[in-house]
Amino acid sequence: MPESNLGEPPRAPTKSVLRLTFALAGVVAFVCGYVGLHQHLSSSTEYGHTPFDLFYYDLQLFVLGAPPLDGGGPFPPLLDIARFAAPAVTAYAVVEACRLLFATELRRLRDRNARGHVIVCGDGLVADTLTRRLRAAGRRVVTVRSDVATVSGGGGVARAARDPSVLHGAGISRARAVYACTDDSATNAAIGLAAARHGRSPLSVYAQVSDPELCLALQARHLGLARQPGARLDFFNIDDLAARKLLTEEPLIAVAGRPPRVVILGATAFGRAVLVELARRWRVRDPHGARMIPLALVDESATEVAAQLTHRYPFLARVCRIIPLDGGLTDLPQRLPRIGFPLPPDRVFICYDDEEQALKTALTAEQLWHGGPGSMVVRLDRLANLQEAFGSGQGIGVLDDLSGALRLYGVVHAACDPALIGDDLVERLARVIHESYVVARRRHGEQPGTNPSLVPWEELSEPLRRANREQAKDIGRKLRELGCALSPRVGPGDEHALAEPEIERLAILEHQRWLAAQQAHGWQYAADRDDARRLHPALSPWEDLREDLRERNHEAVRQLPGILADAGFRIVRVGQA
Repeated sequence: MPESNLGEPPRAPTKSVLRLTFALAGVVAFVCGYVGLHQHLSSSTEYGHTPFDLFYYDLQLFVLGAPPLDGGGPFPPLLDIARFAAPAVTAYAVVEACRLLFATELRRLRDRNARGHVIVCGDGLVADTLTRRLRAAGRRVVTVRSDVATVSGGGGVARAARDPSVLHGAGISRARAVYACTDDSATNAAIGLAAARHGRSPLSVYAQVSDPELCLALQARHLGLARQPGARLDFFNIDDLAARKLLTEEPLIAVAGRPPRVVILGATAFGRAVLVELARRWRVRDPHGARMIPLALVDESATEVAAQLTHRYPFLARVCRIIPLDGGLTDLPQRLPRIGFPLPPDRVFICYDDEEQALKTALTAEQLWHGGPGSMVVRLDRLANLQEAFGSGQGIGVLDDLSGALRLYGVVHAACDPALIGDDLVERLARVIHESYVVARRRHGEQPGTNPSLVPWEELSEPLRRANREQAKDIGRKLRELGCALSPRVGPGDEHALAEPEIERLAILEHQRWLAAQQAHGWQYAADRDDARRLHPALSPWEDLREDLRERNHEAVRQLPGILADAGFRIVRVGQA
């Protein structure tokens, strides 16, 4: 589908060729006119035929007004060519000028009346990459770039995209999604909030935030709303999305019956995201924590970062044996064996923000080369296209990829996946809620044959997925009932521990919410569960609910702090219940 821009439309190659053709025609017409007039007026006594006279008459050919031609022919052949070619060039110039003059308004009118399109705000690499991915997926894209300032009155993307008239001109009332992905997080947040205010459901708004801690804070404030607005709003971080995709495509696997040994070079945003994601996925493989991953974190502030991450995500201490190594690679081969970390490691993630430093490290740290195919992942951004040069393992490329061990990973290209960005915080919390439910029920001896909900998220029916999403979306309302709120686990703070009366209150609220949702979808009470006939034994008021069914609600509430901790949040007291 074609891309639309709220500035001057891009020039197509065919238009450039057409313009060049008419420019050459204009030159030919002028030369032919000059020579033809010289031949026609060489013996004339009525009109002057000095070079200046000929030049002036020649220019008049382009506006159909040369006096020497008013009396009619015959004329020299070159002059006949000029008196038709010159007005044709003039006519084309007038048409082209009108087209350029009204093109922006016509395009804006088309965008305003569009339906089901996507709006991308930004100029940088993320915006360009996301636009290409959306167009490749068959979506119509309207972009708001810096040149929209010429239409909106100045201020660039930041000011323009927050302007309701610009958003309306981009067709936000009929758009499917808005992506705010400039190079400034504050600008993106402002654009996202403006789009959420002026958009209508089912519009989805996604704002890129480069700082992962700020991203968590904004997600907490939006999820903490008692009632969500019509438009769906979420904040995303490129490094977090890229880490999730990387570990989905290449998950950690045991090596010779033991956990893999992992080295992370650089405690950058991407390095921290990789650490958390690989621990989260290994926990699923080893839920009892019997085999912890030995993980060496190498950075100038590795000890401080490891402490921060363990505080923010408590499950890390149960999954990983994090070995912080303050400093660089200088004496790494000697330091690791002394602390019980044999070389070579099984997986290496080079996560420096400086792309040249990351690539240089990968190509010179030979002690890390022996982990097997794809074992050394190098974070790149603008240099990610170099991966085409490293391909000797597949018989292509012009540079050696260390027998397949080297993998250059473009974080922007990986993260700019519309489906991945659309997997918002509510969706991720819904998955964790479901996984916690499955673990809890299996501990009580239930099996998938007796409970159809005890299956992986990917195999769960859409109605049950929707129920988990609604439960996640309702977290903010429940916490407000207790005078509590969500807070990112970024710094020191007092986490509120739910007391038994509060657990009882939240269990009742959750049952009431679930009961209303099920009844709205046609479910009824029955002593025995029958999903095909939409019958369930829990479809009764709390006072009439069986004790074992009440306990399920209590257990779900008790798991809530752990579920939120997995996502980097905690419950804090902010007021009275």
